[in-house]
Parts: sequence; C-alpha cells; structure tokens
Amino acid sequence: MKKDDKNTPILKSSLSTLLKRFSKVDVVSNIEKEYAESVSNQIKLSLIDDNHIIKNVRINEQQVESALEVIKEKGLSSPLFVVQAGERYEIVLPRISYIASRKLDLEYVPIALLNVNEEETLMMMASYLRDNKNSSIVEMSFILNCLSKKYNYSQKEIASLMNLSRSQITNIMRLQKLDQWILNDIANDKLSFGHVRAISTLNKTEMEEIIKLIYEKHLSVRDVEKIVYATPSYCHLC
Repeated sequence: MKKDDKNTPILKSSLSTLLKRFSKVDVVSNIEKEYAESVSNQIKLSLIDDNHIIKNVRINEQQVESALEVIKEKGLSSPLFVVQAGERYEIVLPRISYIASRKLDLEYVPIALLNVNEEETLMMMASYLRDNKNSSIVEMSFILNCLSKKYNYSQKEIASLMNLSRSQITNIMRLQKLDQWILNDIANDKLSFGHVRAISTLNKTEMEEIIKLIYEKHLSVRDVEKIVYATPSYCHLC
C-alpha cells in the first residue's frame, strides 16, 4: 500500500500486521471468540442498513431460502456483526442472515458491535468470503476493488490476504465491470465464475452472444473456452 498518498487514512495497525491478522484461515472464529463475552444487544432490525459496499449485489435466492427456514425453526443462532454508522448500524456479516431476517420482518435481532474502521471491516469481510464455501464471488469482487481503489492495496497484497494467485485476483476483480444482469446471474448460479472468466475479455456484444449460447446449449466452461479461442471473430484473444 502506498504510504505517501495523502488521501490514505492513518491505520491503527501496519499493513503487515493487518495482512498477518486477516490472512489467517480462522479469522472469523477469532472474531466470534473475541466478541463471545460481550453483551449481545437486541436492537430493532430497522436500525440496521445493508453494507454500503455490496448493497447492490444480489444474494443467492436458494441460500436465502435455506437461511429463512433455519431462522424460522431455530431463530438467529449467532448475533449479526455490525458497525456503527452515525445513529444507525451497518451489517458486516453474515449478510445472508441479515437479508433473511428482513424478509421475515423480524422486529428485533441480536447484534455484536465491532470496534473496527472501514479498512479493517473490508478485510474482515474478504476473509469471511474467502473461508466460506458458499460465498459470493460478486461480493468478493466489490470488496477487493474497494480495498484497491480506496485503500491502495496492490493485487499482490490482496493475493496475500486471500491466499490466491494474482491472476485469480485479477479475474475476480474484473467482475465488477460486468453488467448488473450478468452479476445477478452469477449470484444465482446461472453462470459460473469459470464461464465468466472465459469470456471476460470479450466486448459487450460478443459476451452477450456467448452467454445466450451457454443458456441455450448448456455449455460447459471447456466448451466456452473452445469457442472463444477457436472462433475467427474472437481471434484477437488468441
């Protein structure tokens, strides 16, 4: 991270310390342990807003339905982790429990208030998505792009945080530039990350044509790669 950028906020911890802390596989478990002894306050759900970085990212509908059933049967098994946002609060994680609670019109929910700044919040969310097998690759793209644009993280530093290669990080971050309907289809598993990665360098018209074929012919990722690299109209990719 560039230390000479006057717009970069002063951190409570150094970059190396932050990377060391949040690159741990058990980061979420550590957070839960840290706040296990704190008082879990019940507050009105109406006081909690969606996270401003990812509020426009669609949640997987099947996962929401599963969360709804669990909450109906057992209630919220753990508090919603939130940060203060003026006189209101903002969800940090788990976002799917927050969305499901809203759909159920719950009046009060348990919360644990996190004492972290925005940069630490983003790293926490990125780590959570990294460690969660059902995580949203689209949410991850928005969060990593924010770390890059607002806090000047290089792709090498982000790769270190996420335990991924730089090429994987590049492909994930590139998702944010796609049209909203494509992002929605990715979120609902109509399109896989592999499909999108294969067509990510095409222009808008070409991308729409390939996606139409994927839906009509149920093409695999390998099928799409063959089309992209073998079709004359896409020869600029060869």
